Formats: sequence, C-alpha cells, structure tokens
Amino acid sequence: MNEAAKKYLPLIISTAAASFMVNLDTYIINVSIPAIAADFLVDKADVSWVVMSYNLLVVSLLLICGKLADKIGLKKLFTFGFVVFTISSLLCAFSQNLGQLIVSRIIQGIGASVLYALPQAIIGKFLPKEQRGMGFGMSASAAALGIMLGSPLSGLITGLLSWHWIFLINIPVGVAIILLITKNADLFQEQNPVADKKFDFDITGSILSFFAILGLCFWLNRLNSLGFNNPFMAGIFAVSVILTLWFIVHCLKSDNPLVDLSLFKNKYFTAGNFAMFLISAFLAGNNFIMPFYLAEIKHFSEVQTGSLFVIYSASYMTFSLIYGKISKKIQATKVSSLAGVLSTLSVLLFMLNIKQDGFAYIIGFFILLGISFSFFITSNNNFIMAQAKENNAGAVAGLHRMTGRFGMLFGVVIFEFIFSFTNNIHLNGYLYTYAAGLLICLTSGILSMFCISDKTV
Repeated sequence: MNEAAKKYLPLIISTAAASFMVNLDTYIINVSIPAIAADFLVDKADVSWVVMSYNLLVVSLLLICGKLADKIGLKKLFTFGFVVFTISSLLCAFSQNLGQLIVSRIIQGIGASVLYALPQAIIGKFLPKEQRGMGFGMSASAAALGIMLGSPLSGLITGLLSWHWIFLINIPVGVAIILLITKNADLFQEQNPVADKKFDFDITGSILSFFAILGLCFWLNRLNSLGFNNPFMAGIFAVSVILTLWFIVHCLKSDNPLVDLSLFKNKYFTAGNFAMFLISAFLAGNNFIMPFYLAEIKHFSEVQTGSLFVIYSASYMTFSLIYGKISKKIQATKVSSLAGVLSTLSVLLFMLNIKQDGFAYIIGFFILLGISFSFFITSNNNFIMAQAKENNAGAVAGLHRMTGRFGMLFGVVIFEFIFSFTNNIHLNGYLYTYAAGLLICLTSGILSMFCISDKTV
C-alpha cells in the first residue's frame, strides 16, 4: 500500500465499518427472532416489527440524511450516526419488553440510515480520484461481509449466550470508529464550507418524503402477504402516491428543495440510477426465490443453501477489492457495462442448466453472480458520485441509496408475483421468473453502456 493510500486509511476504514454494521444488523436479527418471541411471549406477527421497524426507518430517512449532511457537514452527521447507532444498540440489548425493543430498533434505524447514506458521499468527496475505487471497493466488500456473517453470528451468539449479545457486539466497534473519526478529523475537512450560515432546511419536503417513502416501503413489504385488493393496502398505496406527487410539486416550486430534481436532467445520472434500481431488484429477487429452488427442486438442506450463499458473498467480497485495483485504469461505466453482461450471462447459463442433475452449475452461477454484482455496484457508486457537485454530495448519495433499496423491495414483489402466477411449485415457475431476471440484468447492462462517454468517469 502506497503512502497516499495509508494516509486515507482511517477514512476508508470508517466508511467500510458503517456499511458493515448496517448490513450486519439487518441480517443478524433474523435467526434470533424466535428466541426474542419466546423471551417476550409474543407471536410472529408482533415480533416481525423488530425487523420491519428498523428497515422502514433506514429507507425512509435516506433522502433527509443526505440533504442534512450537505447542510451541517458530512463529518458531523456521520459521527452523529455512529453515536446514535451505538447508544441505540445498548438500548436494544437491555430492552425489557417488545415495545422497548421496537422503539430502540426505530432509534437504531435512524442511526443506520445515516451510516447507510453517507459512506458514498464521504468517499466521493474526501478521497482523491485515484483512491476512490479502493474506497468504494472496501465499502462494498465490508457490506458483503456484514451480510455473510449476519445469520451465522446470530445463531452462534444466541445459542451460546443470548439474543441480547447480538446488539452488544456493536458497542466496541461503534466506540472505536467514533474515536478514529475524531482523531483523524482533518481527513474529513470540508474544502469549500457553505458560506450561508443560515440553516435553511426543507422541512415540508422532509415530512412529505418521509411519509411517502414509509408508506410505499410498507406497501411493497406487505403486498405479497396481504394482496392488491386489501382495502388497507389500497389506502396506503393511494395516500403514498398522493404524498409523492405533492412532494414532486413542492420540490419543483421550492428554492431549496430536499431533492434537486434538475439532477435528472443529467441523462447519465438518470440512466445510472435506473440501472442500480434494476440490478438491486434482481439481487433481492434472486435472494428471495433461490432458496425455494434449492429446497423444492434440488432438495438441499438449510446448511447446504447457506453454504452456497456464503460462496456468493465471498466472491462478492473478493472482487469488490479487485475493483479497487482496476478502477484507476478502467472507466467506471465500462466496468459496470461489463458487469451487466456478466450478470446476464450468469442468469442465462443458470436457465440453460436448470433441469440438470448435480449442483456444479449452481456454484458457477453464484460465483459469476458475485463477480458481476461486485463490479457493478462498486463501479456504479463511483460513477454516480462523480456526477455530484461540491455542495450536494450527501443528497446525491442519499438518493442513490434509496434507489437501490426501493429496487430491492420491488425485486422481491415482482419475483414472487411471477413465481406464483406461473405455477410456483413446478420448474416452469422458476424458468419464467429467471427469464424476467434475465431481462432485468440485460436492461441494466444496456443502460450502463449508454453511460459510457468521455464526459463520465
């Protein structure tokens, strides 16, 4: 590692730690849910809010966190995010009933939204151009590590100790990163601080966006179980759409909107974000449907299925780091285009072999998928943040993160719908579902190719 890379290592470590902790706490709770339900004597429906409250807050606050960072400073809000996340983890661990735990998880979701929204902006703004690829690669690799370790750690910690410890392990990490940021504050120094000292923040836009996104996320999350025709779901969707349209009109009229809609006049920015939406949709859809295929068609056990997903995560981690090496030499949009082609090929190869015996093709699918997604997400992050200006890096990062999260929710809904509509037990259901996935990956690759230009990184 050269001297320039060593200088910025504390910044890279802190952003990687944020990505790791947010994803770890998204997945570490899952295996512990039955133990929490038994401890508090509650049913599955009630305890599900421990998971959902966290996820809903993370997504709903992304736009607000991004814009707020541009107003008060990335370092200040980033440090605040770690403080809130660490303290709320302690509150989660010592919760005495389900209500306390849900409230603590809501607070944790606020901190997690900050930690999820800002790493991209910090890397894009404070790292030199030649170091950004490594920064995005390390962050993506850490995010994959959090996903990979979440469920195994949950089972191990809950089995050996108790579910309380899945939150307590956040404390030393959070404290260490807060101290690291404080000690290396010069690396987060704003080069062009905002001259306007007045705190002019779009409160109306924030309220509208929060409840619109919260409603849409809840609708997508519950759509498969409650259905389109449920009156409550129809009402949630209608209100969310009205709030979204109101938010758009407000942003168009406001002098200082929460989201600068003129960003979408940049055709490369729009295409890159839509590509991220699509690839995130396939990523989440595949994670949802693949375990059913492995259980019903291949008759794999939970351990075998989990091992395959570990292979995928390991591939993702490894090639995220490799992107850091090649990012200095190859244009980001060319890498994401290549990744789109690889993801399309991986789905096509899986479909062609879906009726075959054995599982070598499944291992190949997971490895190739890990390579393609690691290259796509890291290069797409790099490209999108290059479109940001000095005073809107946080807003761009928050918008980009929210796009990916919405894509994930949409992917699960659309994969489940196609799977159920096309006879969900027999092989045809999987073939049609992955045919849709093939189209999604292909479209994402085409959009990335469209972004290749001398004007883009």
